[in-house]
Amino acid sequence: MHRVYEKKVNSINDMTQLVLNIRDRNIIPHLRKVLNSIDGVTVARTPRKKKSGLEEALKDVREGRVTEHASVDDYFKIIKV
Repeated sequence: MHRVYEKKVNSINDMTQLVLNIRDRNIIPHLRKVLNSIDGVTVARTPRKKKSGLEEALKDVREGRVTEHASVDDYFKIIKV
């Protein structure tokens, strides 16, 4: 004899979650539409981690969005202050 236990889902926290890793971002809208059409399935967005000021600054350096000046006075001459 087998016993079957059902757990009532009272909130999103009680739901089973499935995480998908998707290489091609272009299929996300189509996939979201398909998943939302399935009864009882919802698509939750994951919050994006906000970058710190240091992380943003290091990214600027990596991507070449940094300029160097001999002095503050030279910089002020360039921006005409």
